[in-house]
Amino acid sequence: APPRGRTTGREKKRKKERIIMFFDDIAKSLSELLKPVDVGTTTIDAAAKGAAPKLHVDVNAGASVIAIDASKTIEITDGVSIEACGTPAGDLSANVEANGLVSGFDLKLTGVTADASSASVGAKFSMDSLGVTADGALKAGSDVTATACYAVDDNLSVGASAVVSSASGGVSAWSIAAQRVDGPTTLSTSVTDGGNTLAVGVNSELDANTSAGLRATLNMGERNTLGFALAVSKKLSSGDVARVVYANSGDTDIAYNTTLCKGADVTACLRLAKNHSYKTGFQVSLNN
Repeated sequence: APPRGRTTGREKKRKKERIIMFFDDIAKSLSELLKPVDVGTTTIDAAAKGAAPKLHVDVNAGASVIAIDASKTIEITDGVSIEACGTPAGDLSANVEANGLVSGFDLKLTGVTADASSASVGAKFSMDSLGVTADGALKAGSDVTATACYAVDDNLSVGASAVVSSASGGVSAWSIAAQRVDGPTTLSTSVTDGGNTLAVGVNSELDANTSAGLRATLNMGERNTLGFALAVSKKLSSGDVARVVYANSGDTDIAYNTTLCKGADVTACLRLAKNHSYKTGFQVSLNN
């Protein structure tokens, strides 16, 4: 046995392989499971190999407005890339990413235009069991959102988020969250809105093809209100994926994803409201 206080080679390897988590990773799988479906619009995303740009087409429910965005990513050097974006109206912008130039540090500039102050900057730093982020606009006087997440061990993570006013230096909003993984099941909890909202959630892989989740939210104000949402996602034998989300508001969301052919995926969405009305939406993804 190694002397007391000395880390074994196996322990060092296990520590090295620990996955770095950031604040947004807490309860991420549950949030994706409970995510409301996109209705009232049809979107088409197309990406081709080679020099062709990526295209994003957004058609509103009445088909009276069609938005088209094109983007092309250029690798400048290892870890540094520029994504050039444009619209038919002539609006041009760029997103710049620099990842890993300094160990554990990633930087991203979003929405860079001729007016540099309109851009936003995001930074991520990870070291051992700690992940820290900071996001804000370059415009003077903009608030900064800072987060920190600490992986206590391979199964337990805790984190906090705060919005800091650059004008006063005070905290205008804060949140704390934690999650624990126990085999196929993840338990999560969070306190947001300055302590006025408490959420508790659980999600689990019931089998290799089925996931389910539940989140209960207590809003504490003049009147305490309790809400909940639950969801089930199932991969069918055909390879298609069906997801159903129900909220205590009475809305039921249904999403069905299928592959039409190689490189062509379609997701059909349906929202059934409490008053028996409904809305639909479609997302098409083309990758050649």
